[in-house]
Amino acid sequence: MKARVLMLLGASVVAATACDSSRGIVEDTSVETTTVESTVATEPVSFSRDLTQGNARFEIRTTGSSAQRQLTIRSYRGAALTTDPVRLDINGAVREAVTGDLNGNGKPEIYIFTDASSANGGFYGYEFTERSYTPITGPGLITGPAAVGYAGKDTYTLSNNMLSRSFPITDGTASASATATAATPTSRTITYKLGADGKWAMGQVMDGQ
Repeated sequence: MKARVLMLLGASVVAATACDSSRGIVEDTSVETTTVESTVATEPVSFSRDLTQGNARFEIRTTGSSAQRQLTIRSYRGAALTTDPVRLDINGAVREAVTGDLNGNGKPEIYIFTDASSANGGFYGYEFTERSYTPITGPGLITGPAAVGYAGKDTYTLSNNMLSRSFPITDGTASASATATAATPTSRTITYKLGADGKWAMGQVMDGQ
């Protein structure tokens, strides 16, 4: 009888030890998972802005601090995401993020402008519907007299429901700062209107000192 009791006690001890061992493995796995999630959550955000237009809300974030960064745009109606987030690599730090409806079709547009110094750079645009989005390309290369002296370094803004593109100009052979006189323009601004077909139409061209 005593022997049977001892055997039962021994089996209970073994079972308890096995259960403790199993619990230890689960707890260790949980700690590792938390560590990974914390690392992702603490990735540095270099730009953050929330924008609204009508009943649409947008969260705009970039991560990274080098010349190339990662942009994410999330579109909401209320608390619900309307589509998969926009994710892409961009050049330069974000200088401005704005909403608009430049083609007048009632669909919100998001424009991201960066400090990229390359020619025709620093522009990212999207038009959003209830369930999707469409890229809006930049105005492209400048042609005609407005292109004389153009060497990039564009700065974009939205004003009066139009896109304004400003840049320094040169005489074609030297920098503007080296050849400027009282009568020599050193900068140029071009306005554009966005058509229903998604194409930009050049408007006024203005030179400045």
